[in-house]
Amino acid sequence: MPKRPADQAGTELDRRVFRASHSRIPEIVELARKIRRHGPDILGTIELGCSNARLEASDNRIKATIRMAYGFHHANNPIALVMLRRGGLDIRPPQPRTQPTKTAEASYVLDISAQRGRCNRSITV
Repeated sequence: MPKRPADQAGTELDRRVFRASHSRIPEIVELARKIRRHGPDILGTIELGCSNARLEASDNRIKATIRMAYGFHHANNPIALVMLRRGGLDIRPPQPRTQPTKTAEASYVLDISAQRGRCNRSITV
C-alpha cells in the first residue's frame, strides 16, 4: 500500500476495513475498528511517506545503554551516559597509523641489532 498515491491507499484501506469488519473473527473485527479510528493518521503517514524506524532505533540504543548502566548509584549517571552516547559527540580514541614512521622503523632496527650484540650502522628505512 505505501507505494500507491494517497487516494488509492484510502480506497484500498476502506475496502479492507469493510471486509474485516464483516468477518466472523472477533479479533479481526476489533482490528477493523482500530484501523477505522486511526484511518486519517494512517493515510497521513502514507501520504507523507513517514516511518518510525529512526525513533525505534534510537529508543533501542537508549534501552541498551540503560541496561549497561544497571547498578549505578545515582540516576544522574545513566542519564549522563545516555547523553554521552546519543548526544552526537565522536569521542573515539585515536587510531594507530597503518604505516610506521621512518623514525619508529629505524629505532626498531637499532633495537634488534642491539639485542643480538652487534652494532648495525647501516639502517634501512
